[in-house]
Amino acid sequence: MAVETTDVLIVGGSMVGLAQALFLARQGIRPVLVERHTEVSAHPRAQAASPRTMELLRALGLEQRVRERETPGAQYGDILQVTSLTGTELGRFDGPFRHDPNEVGTTGWTLIGQDRLEPVLLERARELGADLRFGTELVSHRQDADGVTSVLRDLRDGTERTVRSRYLVAADGFRAEIREGLGIGAHGRGVLGQQMSVIFHADLDPYVAGRSFFLCFVSNERVKGVLGRIGGPESDRWVLAPSLPPGASHREYSAEECVELVRAAVGVPELAVEVESASSWEVAAQVADRFRDRRVLLAGDCVHVMPPTGGFGGNMGVQDAHNLAWKLALVLRGQAGPELLDSYEQERAPVAEFTVEQGVIRYLQRSGLDAEAAARHRPETTVLFGQVYRSGAVLTEDGPDDGAPVEDPVVPSGRPGTRAAHLPLVVDGRTTPLHDLLTGGFLLLTGPAGAAWEPAAAAVRAATGLDLTARRVGAGEPPETVERFLKAYGVGPDGAALIRPDGFIAWRTAALPADPAEALGSTLARLLRP
Repeated sequence: MAVETTDVLIVGGSMVGLAQALFLARQGIRPVLVERHTEVSAHPRAQAASPRTMELLRALGLEQRVRERETPGAQYGDILQVTSLTGTELGRFDGPFRHDPNEVGTTGWTLIGQDRLEPVLLERARELGADLRFGTELVSHRQDADGVTSVLRDLRDGTERTVRSRYLVAADGFRAEIREGLGIGAHGRGVLGQQMSVIFHADLDPYVAGRSFFLCFVSNERVKGVLGRIGGPESDRWVLAPSLPPGASHREYSAEECVELVRAAVGVPELAVEVESASSWEVAAQVADRFRDRRVLLAGDCVHVMPPTGGFGGNMGVQDAHNLAWKLALVLRGQAGPELLDSYEQERAPVAEFTVEQGVIRYLQRSGLDAEAAARHRPETTVLFGQVYRSGAVLTEDGPDDGAPVEDPVVPSGRPGTRAAHLPLVVDGRTTPLHDLLTGGFLLLTGPAGAAWEPAAAAVRAATGLDLTARRVGAGEPPETVERFLKAYGVGPDGAALIRPDGFIAWRTAALPADPAEALGSTLARLLRP
């Protein structure tokens, strides 16, 4: 049997696997992706792309494509809590909104289900050269010192082929077959409940009664769950996600029983309902004990599972993929040592622990199970943009460090390991958000008196071959933007901050050193070969 070769084999073609393929392809790496299903899922599952996810996709020129496929009639309203749609209104929670009032992010939420987002990721990944193979499953894989040998099976004709890859990325979802096969356990609260998704058609507009809401949490003696519209404003297509008894599955519910659950959620016993499909899953909270086993790296739900409240799960997986892509690309090109990949778990595992707990807090609050959870609740802006990385890929500074996994991004510290604060820069006469410039390489952002950094960066780029650009804030920006930069990044007029391809600050210096090229070159060497 002939052996096919590739740099990276990705297992799993859902939201995270497709994002991994896209981000690698954008870096010039042509991965092979395999997915046992023949096409992307028809179920919406994750209902929204977060502002951070949209920021990453925007830098790839995909924001407009995603917004064009937004769930028709998407409503950026509150989250409603009721006994039934026609019953008593128990309260409202803040829902996701398109615009961030704190101007922390580049862009806002997009209410788009995975069934609409995944085709966008798939289409662009293929355009950039990723080899995506649906209807194909991983039969086995074996690691050695130089790579991974995998056997793949085409489920349409049963033929098998062997693929040799330098790395394997497992994005195979919450069932985590690859992780468990490697003997990697998980810890956390475990299973919190069982949930079902029932996609159905019914005319609910008379019972919505003009109210605007993103999701509606229903709680009565017959059904506890979440109700939401997934069709256009005139559509009769909805989804009900009711809680199930422990261990139960959608397979135990007939179409008529699903109809009765919908009727109970709406509060109309004779409501005309047509069930389209149903599926079920565990509501759980856990984090893998490890995110890597030698040449196998794990991303998405196989390493962190959280309740859907907050919309963090799938978005977290996309950011795993983005964190991993640039590191893999540098290692594969020989521009970084393989030890750089150790920083993936060092950075993402603490963030996963924090985010899973925030998802649990929201689940307990909105399910009415824990009134005290509010004391541990952190704002969405902090969860999405406040991560603090500590790893070999960050040159941490001397001084106090409370060890917290997040900081308040509304008041950015500018310290290495935090996301680079949003700045409205002027490029070719047009205002351009800073994160739009992060398309795969390093960016050295300097103060207005930092002209000497530009030839220094050019020298390092020529010597190393790294994608490195220097940009002086103040070359075209108004004084208020310059002041904002100096304050948010904690540097002086001739200082600089080195921003990684994923938008996080790797290093900063308050002032221009005696030999800026040597300082920058040695800094990058320490970061890429920690």
